[in-house]
Amino acid sequence: MATMTVTVDRAGRVVIPKDARDRLQLGPDAELDLAVEGDSIRLTPVRRAGRTFHLVDGFPRIDTVAGITTTDADVRAWRDADQR
Repeated sequence: MATMTVTVDRAGRVVIPKDARDRLQLGPDAELDLAVEGDSIRLTPVRRAGRTFHLVDGFPRIDTVAGITTTDADVRAWRDADQR
């Protein structure tokens, strides 16, 4: 990808161009790690291990991820959010 010039606004914000967001699959509320390296700034997308699911006998089964726990309350909240 070619170098792009962006501007810092008065609040210190920078808009990441759409082409770069699309290429890196950055959506709203995406988290980025910021590192200052000499006189440069490096932004790296934070990629957390996500949960995947698949159907077993027509029912969704959420695969396990080390360090992440799903409770009945989590499932209820997801269900209720989908019903709105």
